[in-house]
Amino acid sequence: MNVFTMLDRLVLCVIGIVVAACSGYAFVHAVRQRADAFQAASKLTKNAWLGITGAAALFLLIIPIFGVISSPSLLGVVASFQGLRSELTLFWLAGTVAMLVYLVDVRPAVVAASRGGNSW
Repeated sequence: MNVFTMLDRLVLCVIGIVVAACSGYAFVHAVRQRADAFQAASKLTKNAWLGITGAAALFLLIIPIFGVISSPSLLGVVASFQGLRSELTLFWLAGTVAMLVYLVDVRPAVVAASRGGNSW
């Protein structure tokens, strides 16, 4: 394996780990918000966003962790968090888009609606 291939895999692994952590954060944030804040922000209901962010966290965080458990080595970690190089690329992309929509669009609106101000 040449240096560029290994560097490519390491970069994708880092991206996969960051995206997985952000999806976990998005789910926890959705759990902690009030249900009426979603309606006040004119977004989908809290239960809908819990389902969307929960599914994203499942595909981006939990599935790679099972890969790490099955192959507990550095190469196993790198292979599990490949994201775009995994067998579940379509699910990885869908989970990433769902997580980004929540963090970029829904989260600021819900926080502003629950606090009465516009803050990140």
